[in-house]
Amino acid sequence: MTDIGSISAVASTTDVLDSANNLLTSHRKLLTYIRNSQRAHRRQLRALATAPNDLANFPLIDSPEPSPVHSPPSSPQLAPRTRPQRQDLHPAKRARVARYANYVPEEETIRNDYSQRYVDSGEWPQNRVLGAEPSRRFEEYPKQQRLLGLKKESVDAHATPPFFLPFSHLSSLHHQKFDVILLDPPFSSSFGWDDLQALPVPSLAADPSFVFMWVGSGAGEGLERGREVLAKWGYRRCEDVVWVKTNNTTNRGPGTDPPTTSLLTRTKQHCLMGIRGTVRRSTDSWFVHCNVDTDVIIWEGDTADPMRKPPEMYTLIENFCLGTRRLELFGRARSSLRRGWVTVLTASDGAKVGEHTRTTEGDVVHPWNKDSWEEATRHLASLAGGKCVVPNSQEIDTLRPKSPMRSGNSGVSGGVGVAISGGVGVGVGSTGMGMNAGNMNSDPNMNIQHARRPPSQNPMMVSPMMGMGMPMDMGMGIGNMMGLGMGNMGMMGMGNMGVLGMGDMPGAAFQWVGDGDRIWEDGMMAGMGMGGGMGMGNTGMGVGGPGMGIGMGNTRMGMGGMGGMGMHGQWGQGYDGFQ
Repeated sequence: MTDIGSISAVASTTDVLDSANNLLTSHRKLLTYIRNSQRAHRRQLRALATAPNDLANFPLIDSPEPSPVHSPPSSPQLAPRTRPQRQDLHPAKRARVARYANYVPEEETIRNDYSQRYVDSGEWPQNRVLGAEPSRRFEEYPKQQRLLGLKKESVDAHATPPFFLPFSHLSSLHHQKFDVILLDPPFSSSFGWDDLQALPVPSLAADPSFVFMWVGSGAGEGLERGREVLAKWGYRRCEDVVWVKTNNTTNRGPGTDPPTTSLLTRTKQHCLMGIRGTVRRSTDSWFVHCNVDTDVIIWEGDTADPMRKPPEMYTLIENFCLGTRRLELFGRARSSLRRGWVTVLTASDGAKVGEHTRTTEGDVVHPWNKDSWEEATRHLASLAGGKCVVPNSQEIDTLRPKSPMRSGNSGVSGGVGVAISGGVGVGVGSTGMGMNAGNMNSDPNMNIQHARRPPSQNPMMVSPMMGMGMPMDMGMGIGNMMGLGMGNMGMMGMGNMGVLGMGDMPGAAFQWVGDGDRIWEDGMMAGMGMGGGMGMGNTGMGVGGPGMGIGMGNTRMGMGGMGGMGMHGQWGQGYDGFQ
């Protein structure tokens, strides 16, 4: 469309100039004819016996003076600006400053003014982007180049034959599901956004699936209407692929760009990408490979087909989505037929595909046949473990760029028990608000009270653990579990201690239980447990129940575990705490 506009603009300019030249030539002929007629009439007047001298002396039509051979300059010549010599620079940098007008010694680079170059020459700045061609893009990145080569081999080896059908037979695709749908709508006076929205795209799309839809340069309503259509189809817009067009071969000088209704010259086209269903780049690598290509394509365009979109778009889609069921709507017989794709041709191109038509890669094109396509799809699925995807190799998975892993939900498991008298305490944490002081089961000889705080002990907040001794003749319930009390042990506690809430997590407080006068007995601490585990990240507050200890013999103090990494207590064989 851009090339047609450019050609039309150039043709219109040429016609205007030709018309102006013809008008000036006719005007000059008219003036010459009038002057010659005036001279002839004056000669006749002077030949009369009584010549009317006053009439004969009227001046002729003025003739312009001939143009000077050397016209003066339209503006005074400006003396060339000399750059001051910078003696503070290294000799090599001074030489570059003298040689290159745009050299910036502080940055050791040349900054070209491509905007001014466009004004002077009509050359678009994107013409100067290095490595825009896919063959040269990763010359300095051998791993990425190797990855693209492996991806191409894998896609080619697991692709259906190229199928096509005219747009009038679109209903024959009913009940078929596709992983990727590519559209280049042929907008015209007879086909608008409402007609596009009425297409049966939702019934043709699998779940999950992707839609890639070209929506124009952004000068009109394409971007907004495109998002609306995607939403009507059940897709949410997740990306915008941009084709930046160059004019290396079509540049005809400054001021020859096709006219636009906007302030700036439009040199790009947008392709909206929509997603249906849930796809996570970190866990669904069987279906998508992200970050293999960029979302910017730089391409000259096709002068033979101004409406053609970059062929690199097919490669971008195939590298990104591993689904083997691909559909293109409004394809072109000359450039859209491709291995691994079902192409629905435009109404004008439906009859241009012959019996022995081949793709640009040399593959024979087949008319749409449901049974043949389903058989080819089932065969590919059998090679990929029953899924219609391109199998992923170990080398590809190693080379492909991966999204950074987010830190997981690191809940710190709760209660840690103590060793009492040589025994080993065990505490079982809970990731929820698992403190259940109400479900306690004690021996009949035990008296549990909501005890007072010792006068010498002040409330305090601890992070992330709470100590609680268990020389007690009782068991404690953890969650919905009932504890077991063993031995003739008394209960002691360290009271009004809380667990400090972190982030979005609330703190949990624990009340004193037991007799404060028995905190110390015989100069030794009866036992210690670490009760308050802490959930971190988005898991909320995890509070481990107090540890459950079993003690025998003399009193000793043991260590139950670490709150930061979960509980690693030991009971016989031992076990890992909850994360």
